[in-house]
Amino acid sequence: MATNLTPVIALVAREVKRFQKIWLDTVMSPIMSMVLFLAVFGLVTAGRQIEGIAYLAFVYTGLLTMTMVNASFSNPAFALVISKNVGTFLDLQITPVPAWGVGLAYAAAATIRALLTALIAALATIWFVPVTGIAHPFLAALAALLIGLAFGMFGVIFGMYAKNFEALTFVMTFVIQPMIFLAGTFYPISELPGIWHTVSLFNPMHHAVNLMRYSIAGFADSDPMTSLAVMAVLAVAVFFPMQWITKKNLKG
Repeated sequence: MATNLTPVIALVAREVKRFQKIWLDTVMSPIMSMVLFLAVFGLVTAGRQIEGIAYLAFVYTGLLTMTMVNASFSNPAFALVISKNVGTFLDLQITPVPAWGVGLAYAAAATIRALLTALIAALATIWFVPVTGIAHPFLAALAALLIGLAFGMFGVIFGMYAKNFEALTFVMTFVIQPMIFLAGTFYPISELPGIWHTVSLFNPMHHAVNLMRYSIAGFADSDPMTSLAVMAVLAVAVFFPMQWITKKNLKG
């Protein structure tokens, strides 16, 4: 079994080395985004609280989740489109790795990038925020792993499907970003009027934000165990379409 996994591990290592070479994009860009968001919200909402926790701490946990989602989705998506455009996708087609192994390798590398980016971003910006500790450390680690894997596999799906960068930019701009902003990243979803509150409960991004926020700050917009279940089911369910579309593209 260990021998069979060696090519998968090698592919993970290759992808990790790839994003390490563009650390200005993988690390500095999300840090600058978080600093700007926190600086603006810190000035505008000084002293405001949401059910006993500082509003800045509330936003901070949402921004960390947003950073992980963007990193885990974009890493395999852009890597696969680049490989198609420069002709190195052929390497994946002839490599002795099954389709599920290729998909999981890219998703695992995406998870590593998401965790690394979030950790460095947190260390660089924690002095902005009145957070003194992690409320549920084990749950926070589990939440980060599920978020990285689930959205990493989504990134593999779109990367395998997309033919050019315009398609990925469209998905990032018109699908991922609206889902993030309707997830309760910057406000409790209980403040949303009418149907929008219900829509947010069906938004997987909300459950990612809610679970991470509860893990770190101890505040939950909705039942955190429901959010944990949603993220776990999502991570398992998305594996099957990822395997199918990866196999289809590798054969093509």
